[in-house]
Amino acid sequence: MAKLFDSYTRVVPTWLAAARHLNQQLPGRTAENLFLEITDPLTITTEDRQLMGKVDGALIHSELTLRTVAGTIFPLALYKRYGRPGFYTKYMEMLERGKQVGTWGTYAARMIDRAGQDSEARINPLEMLVTKLRNQPLKKNGKESSYVSTYELGVAEPKDDLSMEEWGAELPTYDPAFDALRWFGGPCLSHLSFKRIPAGTGHAVNLVAIYRSHHYCARALGNLIGLAQLQSFVAKEAGLKVGTLSCLSSYAELDVGMWGGVNAVNQVLA
Repeated sequence: MAKLFDSYTRVVPTWLAAARHLNQQLPGRTAENLFLEITDPLTITTEDRQLMGKVDGALIHSELTLRTVAGTIFPLALYKRYGRPGFYTKYMEMLERGKQVGTWGTYAARMIDRAGQDSEARINPLEMLVTKLRNQPLKKNGKESSYVSTYELGVAEPKDDLSMEEWGAELPTYDPAFDALRWFGGPCLSHLSFKRIPAGTGHAVNLVAIYRSHHYCARALGNLIGLAQLQSFVAKEAGLKVGTLSCLSSYAELDVGMWGGVNAVNQVLA
């Protein structure tokens, strides 16, 4: 049964409410179709930081941190240092040096470096998205207008993912090599969907992220922080405001082993 979490405006308490819900779903601590809606994705309070510290402390068992998980979605530190477009090249250079053999890379890499229509060419879907949002026509047939739902990012690569030896694989219906510059007529199913919506005297960017599988101990909070950073980047570079961040976890799991067991999880979520 689907469950909506929209009682809080910020990332951390929304994640906490969903994690507590999963902790009650015994024996497996799993659920389908958790939908998180966060209207103020950038605000982090002192209380939020205290909980984030507890999560980082628990993540020591998995050699992860919230910062490293968030960075797989958006490399905030590189963006702050080099700006756009400089951080694109710096990130790919860093990944080339640090990527482990046999791994598929990061979501950020798939957003900024993909094969184009010509197999020899490379494209940057994230840059194309920002340009499209910034330059979209505000008038249609002489009337004020704004395209709402024509800004998509796909983070899966069929030629790579379908060759992996696992039971099942993602088959995205959105291909930025062919669809990124379309105003309409493209596929409706995607992993990251941006919406340009009216907000006061201007426009804001909403972001919807869809996860086929989501681990709420190891990844989910870091994912949400990274998504908020990505959304902020897109909005800033497109000259827009930051709107609502929504996340659908089509299969969610409270992976207690990543924090050292049930007792550790109960202490963090108390």
